Amino acid sequence: MLPCGHHGIHSVAALCTLRVTVITDDMLTNSITVRLENMSQEKFLSPLLSRFVEGVATVLSTTKDAVFVFNIQNDTDVSSNILNVTFSALLPGGVRDKFFPSEDLQEQIYLNRTLLTAVSTQRVLPFDDNICLREPCENYMKCVSVLKFDSSAPFISSPTVLFRPIHPVNGLRCRCPPGFTGDYCETEIDLCYSSPCGAHGRCRSREGGYTCECQEDFTGPSPALSLLSEGSGSFPNVLGR
Repeated sequence: MLPCGHHGIHSVAALCTLRVTVITDDMLTNSITVRLENMSQEKFLSPLLSRFVEGVATVLSTTKDAVFVFNIQNDTDVSSNILNVTFSALLPGGVRDKFFPSEDLQEQIYLNRTLLTAVSTQRVLPFDDNICLREPCENYMKCVSVLKFDSSAPFISSPTVLFRPIHPVNGLRCRCPPGFTGDYCETEIDLCYSSPCGAHGRCRSREGGYTCECQEDFTGPSPALSLLSEGSGSFPNVLGR
């Protein structure tokens, strides 16, 4: 109980709850941003923030304490009152520090928007993810939008809540296939570098893998280990991985 002020013989007191959340890179990477229609920052904080968290927890079958809202920002790309709310959530079942991957989180929220709207009393709009529309990832790999920490924003207040958001910046992550690396999967890895075919095989690189060409009298998945018995004949053996 924190005393807020005194006036003569009268005193006024208020119960304040302080909740501090440390925003980690893992939380940012596994977060999503939803768009709420006809919503302002002040209106969202009181009293809809708790309803929104309850709705997300219901959709994900997790607890309210496992949902972390860390950014509330007006959408600057549209003229109407759309509020962007960014959050992440822990997986249910007591798995320590394991968050819903952003793709799974977005899918769950999108498929259950009707339920989220009913519980939170806020209309959730379809996702607006433009950063991957230009298909920046090479070799046809999937582009996933991610957030990175930028700065802490000024406090946002309502009659009952004082909220300090952070301002993340949009980024992207490419999921590279075997044999490729780099920010955009643009670099091909030489999978023959470690001589996987052994001393009696020739390694030839191909897209996403390599092929072993065995020397005469050798065969098997590891050419150096499988020697044909003498006099049984010889043939080249080509193996692909």
